[in-house]
Order: sequence, then C-alpha cells, then structure tokens
Amino acid sequence: MKTMRLMRTSLFIFLSIFFAGDISPLFASPVSLLQTQQQTTPPAPVSIEPPVVDFGKVKPGSKLPAKFLIRNRGTQPLTIKSVVPSCKCTDVNELAGKVIAPGASVELLATLDVPGTPGEKDAKVFVTFDGYGAPQMVMMKADASLPIRVTPAYIDALKAVVEGKIVVASDDGKPFTILSAGGVAPKFLGFDPTKDAPKSSYTLRWTLPNTSCETMPLWWVVETDRVDCPLIAMRIRHECTGSKADPTKAERYWFFPEPLAVAGRLAIGESAVVSMIIEHYNPKERGKVIRPEWSQVKSVRSLSPQMTATLDGLRPGNKDDVAVLIRVAPVAGVTGILYAPVEIETATGKGVFAVSMQAVAKSDAGNK
Repeated sequence: MKTMRLMRTSLFIFLSIFFAGDISPLFASPVSLLQTQQQTTPPAPVSIEPPVVDFGKVKPGSKLPAKFLIRNRGTQPLTIKSVVPSCKCTDVNELAGKVIAPGASVELLATLDVPGTPGEKDAKVFVTFDGYGAPQMVMMKADASLPIRVTPAYIDALKAVVEGKIVVASDDGKPFTILSAGGVAPKFLGFDPTKDAPKSSYTLRWTLPNTSCETMPLWWVVETDRVDCPLIAMRIRHECTGSKADPTKAERYWFFPEPLAVAGRLAIGESAVVSMIIEHYNPKERGKVIRPEWSQVKSVRSLSPQMTATLDGLRPGNKDDVAVLIRVAPVAGVTGILYAPVEIETATGKGVFAVSMQAVAKSDAGNK
C-alpha cells in the first residue's frame, strides 16, 4: 500500500511539473496549436475599410448592400485565397485568386439579408491570403425594427413558464391601439381600453395556450391599428417550438430557416407575394447533397379556409437554398388577424410554415 501511495504521489508531482512548464506539441490541444500558429504567422499586410458597416435601424426583410476596400499595404503582390461569409444571410462577390499589386486595392461587395422578423442581426466576412494563416475580418450589422417595438422581442415559455409580460411601444411616441394579441383580445396591465385614451406604450400579459406540441404555435402576434405596422410577430421559445416543431426535415432534406411570412395589411380582394426560404438540410453527412431534387417545388397550398396560397415563382439563392414566392390573399368575408399554415411540397417531401396578415374590408383599407 505504501508503495502504491508513493507511486501515485510521484506521478502527481511529475504531472504537475510537466504541465506547469512547456507543453510538448504531442500533447497540446488543437486550440493551443491553432493559437500558436496564429501567433507565429504574421498577418497579411492589408487594410480593409471600413472594418464595420452599421446599417442601424432597418425594415425587416431588407437586402442591404455594403462595400469594403481591401488595400495591399506591403511591397509584394498579394493573392486572395478565399472570401467566406459567416452565414448564408450574406452574399459576396467572387475574389478568390484575385491578385492585388503593392499599393493597389480591390472592392469587396457584400449584401446582408435581414430577417423578416424584428431583432438585431450581424454577419462577418473572412478574407484569407496565400501565404498567411490568420484571416482578416469585416462585419455588417443591422437592427431590424418596426415602428412599434416589443420588449422582450420573444415569448419566453421555457421550463414550464406559461405566462409573462411584454411592453409594446411606438418608437416615434405616437399613440396607437392594440386590436388583438396572441389571437385574442389583449390583456392590458394598468390600462382600460373602455375608459382610457390610446397611449404610445402598453404592458400586456401573455398566456401560453394549453395545447400539444403538434398544435403549438411558433409565433405570438400583436395586431395594431397602425397602417405602417399592423402586425408584430414574436417567436415563442418553448420546448415544442425547437426541433420538435419540424420533425420530418431530415427525411425531406430541407427546412425553413425562418418559418413565418408576414403579409401585412390586405383588403378583401387584394393579394400579396411573400417569400419563404427553404434550405438544404443534411447534418448527418455534413451537408452532402444526396437528393438533388430536394428544391424542386411541386405545389403550394393553404391549410386554412380563411386564406388562399398559390405558387408565384422561384428565386434561386445560394447553392443550398431557394426562395419560394407565394401569392396569398384573404378569403372573401374574412376580416381580422389571420395566422394560417401553408404547405410547400417538393420532390422530397412536405413542410409547413405560417403566414400572418391583417385582413380588412375594402371600405376600411385606407381609413387608418
């Protein structure tokens, strides 16, 4: 026993001394090796201006172009190895293989696709050069906001939470009226709509519907009387609204990055075209495309009797996503807020997302 304790003590002392000193590359972690490599590899002698493009407050669903200037500050020609955006929300011009002479510059053009729902969005672009390890980075960011803002911007119903509070306020300070919230009459705190005049800010209580995962809504929608902001949609964060909300996406090899389209305010007889992105999905094989027909859209149909939906066209995006253009319209005689499921069928399967709109009578279309 004494011998075993002595061996353990000696081993502990040895390991303590070993790891306190220089670590052999044989035992170094990949992170340590990467940090060492980046420290020993000098950065490319370039400047990229501006380093950040901040678009500020923008309309949800906007496409925002940005321009960056890559300048060679060295004395030797530089070859661009790659230009890689951090997410599929960003498109860049092709610069791989471009040679920049000393003192010369090239333009990096990027476009940020802002989500259709409110919230802050940022994206990075990494530029690498032949002979240099560490990439250079630029950033774009935007605050997708509506004239009426909700705080917090989502319904937090995780860990058995079934109710909570949100604040709904206009950015310009103008009073407005909340017509519905979550598909029912709004539950105000400290405000009586039968007695009090309209305000620029309200506190609402939300209650999660008691339903199964199959029928749990992904979004909680507030309806207002403002023409420039008839609907505000908030994602419901719940155990049923994550991966359980779309259990067949792996089987059909595509999914909806943002499964809601807001059509806005439509009068009876009017229609609008909304765009719904479908994106290739095969994480088990690291995105490998084994069913190239996944994006061949066969049909689009509304699953609600209150709204029609038809395929209006397709707009190819990157190699692994496509925008499905869908024409939607309220059915005659239907008014109020609509939250309708719409089904897209491709050659590999079906998926369902939601369309929300405010349907009004023709006589009311221009009154508010």
